[in-house]
Amino acid sequence: MERGDNVLRLEAGLLTTAMGIMPHRDPERALDLAFSLDIPFWPQLPNLSFSEDTYVQTISGFPGAEVDYEGLRILFDEDRFYEGLEEYLSLEAQSDFFAVTPGQSATYGGFLERASGDYPALRGQFMGPISLCLMIKDADDKPIIYRDDAREIAIRHVAAKVNRHLEDLRRINPRSFVWVDEPGLEFLFAGISGYTAESAREDLALFLSLVEGPHGIHLCGNPDWDFLLQSDVDLISLDAYNNREILMGYRRGFAALLRRGGAVAWGGIPTHTAILEEETSANLAARIQELWLGLEEEGLESREIIDHSLITPATCCLINPDLTATVEKAYATTREVRDILRS
Repeated sequence: MERGDNVLRLEAGLLTTAMGIMPHRDPERALDLAFSLDIPFWPQLPNLSFSEDTYVQTISGFPGAEVDYEGLRILFDEDRFYEGLEEYLSLEAQSDFFAVTPGQSATYGGFLERASGDYPALRGQFMGPISLCLMIKDADDKPIIYRDDAREIAIRHVAAKVNRHLEDLRRINPRSFVWVDEPGLEFLFAGISGYTAESAREDLALFLSLVEGPHGIHLCGNPDWDFLLQSDVDLISLDAYNNREILMGYRRGFAALLRRGGAVAWGGIPTHTAILEEETSANLAARIQELWLGLEEEGLESREIIDHSLITPATCCLINPDLTATVEKAYATTREVRDILRS
């Protein structure tokens, strides 16, 4: 990557990491798994508590937001929003107000204690602003993405959370980076009225302009890839296993991303029990290589692709019958696929 501080400073290509959401209820076991990959990440454990939900951790501190722990939802109170807005806007962007606290995460303190500058990087994550605004609803059951007043503040809120989180990580490891999860991008143009593609483009551009470090976005679904690839994004984490054929249709855009110094985290290892049981590491590596061949047809050298690629599980998964066993197997398989691709 070429733009000043927006550089993903990795020591080698094909490093492994994973999405932050994990099915575990044991924080220490989750941390063990997070640190078993090349780039350790902060685990989030929604099966342990709704406090561990990424949406809840991201919205923390936002004026007017009320977390309904019994109903497992987040509500927006307009009166409280305006009552607290002036004080909220007076906060410094790097204020500890935006920091993750022990009450918000059972793993964050342990993650920072285990982390060090010896790893190629550290990685964090929050929910992206568009998905956050689609999830939180006001008294009329209307997502705040339709509210110009709350939506812009939410965009700036997520950016402040990301930047403060990145500050924690970079005190330990200067190569650290944070990505945001944006599952809502898949549904953004699927019949949603009142929020146009142009509005989404402007909101995403505003958010990326406020975020320090590499601009990373993760999503498991299929958005309008051209919309995302034409943005100021530096790193895209995606489900390459389930979406391989669709991604091939956008190889020109992905090649352009890599050519300008961006990176892709190829989610090539399935995490659903029935699917993973039928696969081998060699076959999974071959599927990723098929995607890379498409990029080579766009003029990229194989070394250039490898140097700008990460290897990850395809998705997070909270619903397997075995709860954690398949996910842990997927992490081991991710390391095996990395070794095959490197060889």
